[in-house]
Amino acid sequence: MLGQEVENYKKTLDTELNKYNLKNYAIQDKLLKENISEAFNYVIFSNSDLVSNSSAFGYTQNKEKTNVSISANLRLGSKLSPLYARVGANASGSKNLFEFYSDNSWSNNVSLNLGLILKVGKSSSFFKGNEKEFNLVHAKRRINASEQLFKSNKYTSSIIKDIINLKKDIFDIDRKKHLISSYSDLLNEMPDVKKMIKEKKYEEAYTMLDAEEKKIQEYLEALKTKNKLQKYIENNILYEFDKKNDITYGYSLKWFDLNLNLGNSTYNFTAENIDANILDDFSNSFNLSDNLNKLKSVLLFNFNHAHNAKETIWYYQIGVSVSSSSFLENALINGTPKIVQDSNFEYILEDDDEQNLGRFNSIKENFKTGSFNIYSAIFFTKKKNFGFNLAVSHNYLIDRPKGVFFNNNFTTLFGPIFRKVKDDQTSLTFGIDMGWENAIYKTKVTNDFTGRIRVGIPFNIYTKKKTEKKP
Repeated sequence: MLGQEVENYKKTLDTELNKYNLKNYAIQDKLLKENISEAFNYVIFSNSDLVSNSSAFGYTQNKEKTNVSISANLRLGSKLSPLYARVGANASGSKNLFEFYSDNSWSNNVSLNLGLILKVGKSSSFFKGNEKEFNLVHAKRRINASEQLFKSNKYTSSIIKDIINLKKDIFDIDRKKHLISSYSDLLNEMPDVKKMIKEKKYEEAYTMLDAEEKKIQEYLEALKTKNKLQKYIENNILYEFDKKNDITYGYSLKWFDLNLNLGNSTYNFTAENIDANILDDFSNSFNLSDNLNKLKSVLLFNFNHAHNAKETIWYYQIGVSVSSSSFLENALINGTPKIVQDSNFEYILEDDDEQNLGRFNSIKENFKTGSFNIYSAIFFTKKKNFGFNLAVSHNYLIDRPKGVFFNNNFTTLFGPIFRKVKDDQTSLTFGIDMGWENAIYKTKVTNDFTGRIRVGIPFNIYTKKKTEKKP
């Protein structure tokens, strides 16, 4: 190796090593981004009944409806890309789980959820030692990265030729007896390979030689340009060391997500849903066997911040959403709507509170609402498996067909949240929430007190866990 090449390697290495510091650069940036990329599944729930911030299966049940959903986050681009696509589906039905899967449910909905996730800001992880430990690991990092300097005789093109010849001779029965003596200079540079040959472990020796050949070849290739040398030190030398000696834990990251939920809402009315006094007249005008279908679309935009530290995991989400659907999707409906006739002899729908919801002929017209949402969750026990979550939303009217009922309302739900952990990863999340749902402002909200249960089971299809061999 020429003196100038040695000097170039030393200068570039010093520049990269000087980036490390205890405060904000404990590991190589590529490894940090890889660690952060696996962090989505710690808190599965959000303000929505949909699974929307992780790759998981979700189930939500309250007194009015059931919702089941599934979602997958798929990285777009390279392994370190900050951009993900989201693909999911959900189904909801009125009342309980059993009616959701039966013909007795007057309303059900199957939807497709599409979205984009963009990580923003500088993600970080936490150092799990002290300054003394950091300095010790950094000293080992420097020694490991300096092998090409103090073993310069090993990193040459002539050594590659010797390795290639030795690999060939391993297959030669006659030459196997003389490998140690014939390649003494080479094997002195590679004591581990020499040991394998002495023990007649030729397969292991061949594998190690192949790895050494690749390692030297990558180094020689990197010396050709300044840019290649910098990438080689960052992504080969320092990255590989940091991956084996990762001195960080947890993460703090932020991201935006944009989601579009599209579905076909189906409404089925039977004789039980129609006032007996108008049943015959209504049946003459409308066929009860025909289901009514209406496209439902919901657009959601959220900012998310997740933080997994030594003693706590916390997460919050702030977002807005806009929904376009039938007025029969109105969250203020109490019970199953019933068709009656008003004083103007028009067919209208009433809920269990006898509230006029709107005209039957307006079911397929666009009913638009918006929502401001806040969700937060925190786990704070020793194993970070128990905590609390809070969901708050303000729901307001954007546009409605003439005569349709709606009042601005709010939701506040609070309760315990449980996280089952396996191999330091979330394997199940369970929550019980109590509070007020779709409560109209400036009214008594006693009747709006409700509860729900939620279950989330994560799965990860955008990262593959590698099995490490034990020594």
